[in-house]
Amino acid sequence: MLLMIFQDWGTEMIKRILLASAMVMTPLFAQAQTIDELQAQIDILAKEIETLKQGGGASAASKVHIGGYGEVHYNNYREHDNDDQIDAHRFVLYFGYDFSDKVRFASEFELEHALAGDGKPGEVELEQAYIEVDTSANSKLKTGIFLVPVGIINETHEPNTFYGVERNQLESRIIPATWWEAGVMFSQSLGGGFSYDIAAHSGLNMWDDGSMAANAIRSGRQKVAEAVANKGAFTGRVRYAGIPGLDIAASVQSQQDVFQNLGAEPVSAVLTEAHASYSIAGATFLVQHAAWDFDDTIGVEAAEDQNGLLAEASYKFNDKVGVFVRQTDVDYNAAGSDAENRERTDVTAGVNYWIVPEVVIKADYNDVSYDAGGDDKADDAINLGIGWSF
Repeated sequence: MLLMIFQDWGTEMIKRILLASAMVMTPLFAQAQTIDELQAQIDILAKEIETLKQGGGASAASKVHIGGYGEVHYNNYREHDNDDQIDAHRFVLYFGYDFSDKVRFASEFELEHALAGDGKPGEVELEQAYIEVDTSANSKLKTGIFLVPVGIINETHEPNTFYGVERNQLESRIIPATWWEAGVMFSQSLGGGFSYDIAAHSGLNMWDDGSMAANAIRSGRQKVAEAVANKGAFTGRVRYAGIPGLDIAASVQSQQDVFQNLGAEPVSAVLTEAHASYSIAGATFLVQHAAWDFDDTIGVEAAEDQNGLLAEASYKFNDKVGVFVRQTDVDYNAAGSDAENRERTDVTAGVNYWIVPEVVIKADYNDVSYDAGGDDKADDAINLGIGWSF
């Protein structure tokens, strides 16, 4: 029957059927050829990726790191009329670059108080710019401009990481955070939660026009800006964080001469600091102590011993809301010009609200008193702030 049908169609019809079949089958063969070519290209790319992995290579974009943080504050002073202010306190950008898996660059560039220049309240500062090299699997060497390894806030001061709108007085007057120097630092993890850092770096210069500078510790930071480098300083820190929720650290810094050979006699100084925090079930308890011991030849009795003590309790209800109360006692120096108001106590209580982990809204009340003289309510304030990091 089929034979009869083919015979009826004739040779010409058969040719047409074969031609149509060829037209249909040709794209299929071409597609198969294209698939083979794509598979070959995939194999080549896979080999290139494996080569990059073995050589520690990466794309240029993945080697660059950008981040930053900032904060805006509003301070309403309770006893001083017309002194309230709102301030774009800090705007900071981080830039980093990975030269390889073991060698990297990091930097921190900051604008304080929105405007810098003659007659303006702010400053433009290079807070960090260093090269870090992994010398082994658990040690690294840092050289350049870096944050001094003392205290808590000095190295970790993004606003979403701590309670309170303003930084506490202990880490503003006794430890003059943010505090950076130029030099070299070696860090190593010893295992079991133990680690240490040791650094040799530039020092303070507390000499000012033939006498000791006012608010000498904080103003003594040279910020590596044509810093007088007649004498240097050394810092060492040990840390233990081997138990979940526990963090303990102690630092010692030795300044060879805080007058940088500019005074009549050299004045050495030693800063000691220790802190411990413990977190459990949303609650965190923190204690911190720092003290300076200056050589007697400093010539200002009030400046020879300066110290501070801080205690803070906080409770985080969930990922969004946390409350805290903190007391800070400091005995600081004002180069004798404000000796009667050297001993200050701040009691601060407030709340943090994290919109997301990197963005926080803060509110607190700060009560200030002086142990000798002065207006006990001089600096009481309601503070509001927003901060972010990325």
